[in-house]
Amino acid sequence: MKAHKLDVNVADDRRIAITLPEDFPPGPAEVIVLAVPPTVRRLARVLGSLASATPPPPEVDPTADALAELRGARNPG
Repeated sequence: MKAHKLDVNVADDRRIAITLPEDFPPGPAEVIVLAVPPTVRRLARVLGSLASATPPPPEVDPTADALAELRGARNPG
């Protein structure tokens, strides 16, 4: 099995267009589309900014904090 991952932007009309690499075999294939929820996009921006910042002290765990934020966004209340 051969796989190829690429990030795309879904247009307002909900269409995407992709071009596979030359070495991708022709024939039947399965397409899976995964949408990235807004909270994950926000988390990616936060984590990206943390990557360029000064490392936090050992008692602070930004990954655990980010996971807690995601859990709260998925299960409000």
